[in-house]
Amino acid sequence: MASAMRHSRAYPYLLLTPALAVFGFWVIYPILHTCLLSGYTWTALHPHKEPVGLLNYARLLSDPVFYISLRNNGYFILLSLAIQLPLALALAVWVGSALRRHQIIRTFLFSPFVLPIVAVGLIWTLICEPNFGALNGLITGLWEVLGRLGLQVGAAPRPGWLGNPPELAIFTIIGVSCWRFTGFHMMILLAGLQAIPDEYYEAARIDGAGRWQAFRYITLPLLRRVMLVDALLIAVGSVKIFDLIYVMTGGGPNHASEVLATYMYRLAFTDDRMGYSAAVAVVMLLLTLAFTAVYLRLSREQQAEAA
Repeated sequence: MASAMRHSRAYPYLLLTPALAVFGFWVIYPILHTCLLSGYTWTALHPHKEPVGLLNYARLLSDPVFYISLRNNGYFILLSLAIQLPLALALAVWVGSALRRHQIIRTFLFSPFVLPIVAVGLIWTLICEPNFGALNGLITGLWEVLGRLGLQVGAAPRPGWLGNPPELAIFTIIGVSCWRFTGFHMMILLAGLQAIPDEYYEAARIDGAGRWQAFRYITLPLLRRVMLVDALLIAVGSVKIFDLIYVMTGGGPNHASEVLATYMYRLAFTDDRMGYSAAVAVVMLLLTLAFTAVYLRLSREQQAEAA
């Protein structure tokens, strides 16, 4: 009986049932439920739901804070890809050597990622404080050195990195985010580099290829799939970014550093507009699905080229 069941077509699906049940309960159901809630207007204090159809989405189209949040997420995606991916690749190539000293360097570069995000946000908030923060202190010290060299021009600038001017806050947080996550992406690319057989590089050296030629014609083509996965992680992480912004600025000043996740949180738990908040969450879901669709298409194209 048991042997016959193992050879039946339904047996593999039976083994998948527990995992599918957990996935459906913790992932599929919340997604569908959020999409459903976005079609209602309701509050936590008065949970009676009034159906409004697509009205919440129509309100988003005329909501200036939503556009600020969407723009800031766009800044996060573009700048994170432009900074983290090339820098992580350069660091992965640099520390890819088997030298013992590079073990220490890998640990040092990866360490920001293992720090608690609240600690990272609080530390960098103090560093960016305009009056006694270390960042402006460093600028002042640099200006003094330039002055002694006869190169100083005017007084040392002391920008308020997290609020003065307001537009500077989001770029400061992007810089902190890149500092924290670049080491993580370096390790991903380093794993991809270590999967490339050494025989390819040895053959390239025998043929007279230099380091740049080996990097261009061996490393980059064979690392494209890993880089694509890493780019997807950066893009999706930039859409979902919440904790660092919430700790450092809370989305301020005056929504200048607001992103979709912090705006969704503010709408739900400060303004008590649950249905409208669910509509923002659905927009975040659609953005994530769009990046995933782009990844799948590019991945299929790479497989077709390899075949």
